[in-house]
Order: sequence, then structure tokens, then C-alpha cells
Amino acid sequence: MPSTALRDLPPHLRLLAWPAINRLGTVDGVTVTVPPEFAFSPPSLACYSRAVLVTYRRSSGADVPLDDVLTAPESVDTLAEPLRLVSTLALWDEVIRESGVYRGNIYLASERSVAALLHAAHGAEPPAADRLAELLEQLHALELLYRFPVAYKFRGTHGLERQCRINGWGRLLFRLLDAVPHDPYGIRAARARLSQHVRTHQDAYRRGVAAASASEDASGARIWADIHAEQPIPVLI
Repeated sequence: MPSTALRDLPPHLRLLAWPAINRLGTVDGVTVTVPPEFAFSPPSLACYSRAVLVTYRRSSGADVPLDDVLTAPESVDTLAEPLRLVSTLALWDEVIRESGVYRGNIYLASERSVAALLHAAHGAEPPAADRLAELLEQLHALELLYRFPVAYKFRGTHGLERQCRINGWGRLLFRLLDAVPHDPYGIRAARARLSQHVRTHQDAYRRGVAAASASEDASGARIWADIHAEQPIPVLI
């Protein structure tokens, strides 16, 4: 394909540029041009820029769809970090709905909530706090999730926490990953762990969702504490 502005690609395919933007190598056949002014900036800034260009040249004559390049076995190592995070956020949304805790799309209350989710899903330590916040900002910039300051009615003031959840493009990416037979991102095991987690703590999550549903702009810090009093992975709606 000719050079295309990163922001003009479908959001899930923008991850083909993620390794290069993070200076972690490249996906096979993908060339990414990042303007030199981003050399010393957080990679999330480049993820927002229309000046970042992406080119894909097939190494063979075969017409390989970019969706297949994204999920190919040879892309696993370079894309593992963002794809595991996207799949875990999508799984959480799915498990919360299937359990009957909340029928809509659930928000993680903060970066600390995301870290707790990753630990519960995969049984391993999540990325360090600064790294996780940067990674979430990159995925927000690539338009695979929603991320913004916690709503005033929950917090009663501005805080450093950012609530976040997967969006439709992120769910599309998750469906592609979930269809990969060899499951390199541990989706099946994570689904089982999160389903058991929600069964164990279902009442606490239900009470938190009920408190969040009843909150108004004047609720503030009191409702923030009530929502999260018992939840191992604090959530918002």
C-alpha cells in the first residue's frame, strides 16, 4: 500500500506501527516514518500525530490482508504488550455483562484498577505504573479505548485517576485475536480466571454498580468511597 497517515488507518490496524513508535522493532513488511521532533517525546504523542506515516510492502506476491499481518505468529513478540491489554479489557467487559453485574460497557476506575485486572486475568505482575499509564494513553490515542478524568459525580473533584474502557474498535481487535487458534495472548485462561473472579465477588460489584447508578453531581467523594469499598477491581459505569 502507499504511505498512509497513521490516523487514516482503521484504529485496530494502527497497532502495526506500535513497535516502531515505541522503538521496539517493526512488524514484518511495515515501515513507519516518525518525524524527528518526536525522538525525545513520549511515544503517545506520536500516536496522536497525522505526520506519522505507515507503509506496508508484502515480502511475497501473496495478497495478505492486514488483519492477518496483525495476528500472524511472527507478530506476537513485537505486539504482545498492547494486544494482551486490549484483549483483557475486552474480556472484562464481556465477563461483567455475561455475569449480569452490568449490561452495558463497564469502565475501569483508574490505572490501578487496570493493573489489578491484569493481575487477576494473567496471574503475573502488570507493567510498572508509569509504563501502564503511557500504554493506556497510546491505546487511547490510537482510538482503541476511551480514557478520561473520572467523572465529577463520582470523585467530587479533579484527581489524577483516569477511567477507561474498551471501545468498538478494541472489541473488533479482540474478536480477531480470539479467533487465533494457538491463543498466544492467553485469552482462554484469562476468560476462565475472570469469570471465576466475578462469581466470587459478584455481590460487591453489584453493590458498586448500584451506587454508581444512583450517583449525582453532588455525590462526590462519598460515592467514590462507597463504590469501591469492596471491589478488588474498582469499576465505574
